[in-house]
Amino acid sequence: MILGALALALSTAAAADARVDAVALSTASGAVRVAGELTAEVWDSVPPTGGFMQREPSDGAAPSQRTEFRVAYDVSTLFVKVRAFDTEPEKIITYLTRRDSDSPGDWLRVLIDSYHDKRTAYEFGVNPSGVKMDRYWFNDNNRDDSWDAVWDVSVSRDAAGWSAEFRIPFSQLRFNPSQTNTFGLAVSRDIGRLKETSTWPLLSRSANGYVSSFGELGGLSMGASVKRLELVPYMVTNLTRQPTDGNPLIKRTDPGAALGMDVKYALTSGLTFTGTVNPDFGQVEADPAVVNLTAFETFFSERRPFFVEGSGTFNFGLDCDDGACTGLFYSRRIGRSPQGTDDLVSGDNIYTASPVNTSILGAGKLTGRVGRYSIGVMQAFTQEEDARVLTAGISSRAAVEPSTSYTVGRVRREFANQSSIGGMLTATKRSAASGLTFLPRTAVTSGVDWDLRFKTRYSLTGYLVGSDVRGEPAAIERLQENSRHYFQRPDLTSASLDVTRTSLTGSAGSVGISKIGGKYVRFNSNVAFKTPGLDFNDIGFMRRADQRTMGNWLQLRSDTPNKWFRSRMINFNQYAGWNFDGDRLFSSGNVNAHATLVNSWESGGGYNFSAREFDDRATRGGPGVYSGGFRIVWHYLQTDPRRRLKLGYFVGGGGNGEGQTFADFNPSVTYRPLPALTLSPGVRVSKNTFGAQWVTNLTEGGNHYVFGELDQTTVAMTMRLDYTLTRNLSLQLYAEPFVSAGDYGAFKELVNGRSPEFDRRYAPFAYNFAPDDNPSFNTKSFRTTNVLRWEYKPGSTLFVVWQQARQNDAVPGGFRFGRDVPDIFGVPPRNTFLVKLAYWMNY
Repeated sequence: MILGALALALSTAAAADARVDAVALSTASGAVRVAGELTAEVWDSVPPTGGFMQREPSDGAAPSQRTEFRVAYDVSTLFVKVRAFDTEPEKIITYLTRRDSDSPGDWLRVLIDSYHDKRTAYEFGVNPSGVKMDRYWFNDNNRDDSWDAVWDVSVSRDAAGWSAEFRIPFSQLRFNPSQTNTFGLAVSRDIGRLKETSTWPLLSRSANGYVSSFGELGGLSMGASVKRLELVPYMVTNLTRQPTDGNPLIKRTDPGAALGMDVKYALTSGLTFTGTVNPDFGQVEADPAVVNLTAFETFFSERRPFFVEGSGTFNFGLDCDDGACTGLFYSRRIGRSPQGTDDLVSGDNIYTASPVNTSILGAGKLTGRVGRYSIGVMQAFTQEEDARVLTAGISSRAAVEPSTSYTVGRVRREFANQSSIGGMLTATKRSAASGLTFLPRTAVTSGVDWDLRFKTRYSLTGYLVGSDVRGEPAAIERLQENSRHYFQRPDLTSASLDVTRTSLTGSAGSVGISKIGGKYVRFNSNVAFKTPGLDFNDIGFMRRADQRTMGNWLQLRSDTPNKWFRSRMINFNQYAGWNFDGDRLFSSGNVNAHATLVNSWESGGGYNFSAREFDDRATRGGPGVYSGGFRIVWHYLQTDPRRRLKLGYFVGGGGNGEGQTFADFNPSVTYRPLPALTLSPGVRVSKNTFGAQWVTNLTEGGNHYVFGELDQTTVAMTMRLDYTLTRNLSLQLYAEPFVSAGDYGAFKELVNGRSPEFDRRYAPFAYNFAPDDNPSFNTKSFRTTNVLRWEYKPGSTLFVVWQQARQNDAVPGGFRFGRDVPDIFGVPPRNTFLVKLAYWMNY
């Protein structure tokens, strides 16, 4: 009853808002239905639409150059011809890059809200070199750059400027065919040399929505059905050359081949099924190297095309940092590294070989709309994985990952005023046949979230989530003792370790109020909680439970250019958190400012500060520890991205007055010696010292929580080269040498973690470690991914890939650049060569 009344109230308010918006709604001159070839005479008969207005730099001002567009269509295709007039056509900026690679030049873009729901849209863009780009917009303001469609465009240049003719098959859009369809429509133009964006209609930066600002294209008569089925079969062959390190189970030369298929089928005009069988993602760039000294898992972004595309449908964020959110669904759990690998027995005359990743047998997702409901359902299956074990010449197998089913469901009821109420359900089910009792059998999460808009530019957001994990007592005990919970902590009072449990449940919630639009002021205030038993990491991503937080953000901004700035803003942040025992984990704030200068340089910086903190994860399951408050200063600068040479840097540093200091310097370069060639070298340098970094916990002669002073230096050099031979043929090279070295000394043990004085928290400790247990480290690696990509026909691609990986940890501790960087290449590499051929078919 409550939800029904709320939905009725929202619908009534939405209808009122819609009537108000319709008064000033921009409408295109109309689309002309054609039969046969689109000739110049046909285009001349189509009425043009103009009336573009600046979005940047002067929001709402008249553009410096004239732009107009025409729309036509036939039974299968939407045609949009955009004419970009230019009084100085010789100054048009264009780069020949790989498809979907943005560049700081001239662009024309067509955006189509085919559902006409004012929340979702398909974007098609092109630059004067014919480079294509497409995106999918969701939730009004969010975009998915990974979305790819099969479409085409032609460009031409003349003495009056340039133009583009877009040919967008209706099969790539989703809508409800009728004799009088109306699409939402927008057209955008970027002028590189002026860094100016003009749009029809005005897509104002001060508006609280992007897609909701579109105009209309009405009168489309499309009663006939379009092609519904797309098949992309592919074949992969690969060859791996790798060192064996004396392990007889590892082949020095390991060839392989596989067949697979991607499928896309429009079940209805609004729902699309996308599936993959035996997928291969060998062309995906390797993750960057890291050294993680925290208690928590490192987050890596998803890069695999099947899971990246359309991922916005499945977003249910709980932890957000500057717009990047983690939450109930983390697709990298599907196909993860086998979880039982670390438990394999090792020793003399024992050899093991495990798969790097779990094989995905197949995955499918259903996405789209039914009326006012946005829907997403995903199902994936992974196979059981075994490790090969050779003990004293006797061969055997040991299960390291059970066969698993992953299910994700997402639904959202949307209203005309951009309000929404949604729900999500996830389920992970593992086979018990593998005997891996240390993993839960089932894990289920469910949640509801809402975004209620009022007074046009205000939003009330929030969520409620529950989780339930079940398994054998060994699995639930292991879950309670990991870093997300640490129920074994001796000073924990709000929860306790129970080794007989067969389930673990928890909940989370949040509520916040925001001003999401306006020229000058925006803000957000929120509170949230996660109970100690919350856990959704079987298919989501969460660093810790047992937390209550609050935060406030205020932004003062202006996008109106003046004598010095194109735009500027200043942000004020305050945030704090406690565990359920009442310990204050952090209490912090910062102020930061950002500006774009009239010469298109960008600069910003900030000051972060925090009061004394309490780390209840510092001892990895032991008592919590205080640490002094931090002070951090940071700054960045980027030169004009339109220039052939673009320079930039980020620098930051600070400390806490208790032996912990840190400094980072990250310079970057982008150099375009030719329109088709881009070089992007970069360096990451960090220098950190820790007065008390956790080392280990010892139980001999009592509990000893051992810490040490750590001096760590990290250097990573990232090198990228992009060379585009034609708009459909490109070469992309990526390489990263990485060195991180840390020296431990002045070992100490924790004696009173709650003492406000550093010297009373710790006492000297004689830590006598064996040579193989030296905590000092020197991690050196090299990773490279090199991809030749050829789209030999629309939707069909050939990939030729070479990947190399090297790892050398031989020298413990101490950083010496002249020694460590050459040592990266002093070990044999692992090389993988791959050829992948995919062919697109449309029925």
